[in-house]
Amino acid sequence: MNELKTLTNESLRSLISQTEDTLVELRAELEQRDIRAQERELDNLDQHMESAALSLKSIQDFLRYLIDEARSNRS
Repeated sequence: MNELKTLTNESLRSLISQTEDTLVELRAELEQRDIRAQERELDNLDQHMESAALSLKSIQDFLRYLIDEARSNRS
């Protein structure tokens, strides 16, 4: 940071401009990465839905089993 004190105002303004440009580029890259990640998730939505349906079916089967067991133990 000590070297900043030796920069001319013009050099400092240039450095600020370059830094702002870099920040704009970094934000754009991050936004593109987020968009690509969302697109990948949307591409896999069918697989996620199938997985959720299988999980729900397993839970339903287990609950039916518990209910059947409870009913048979009452008899």
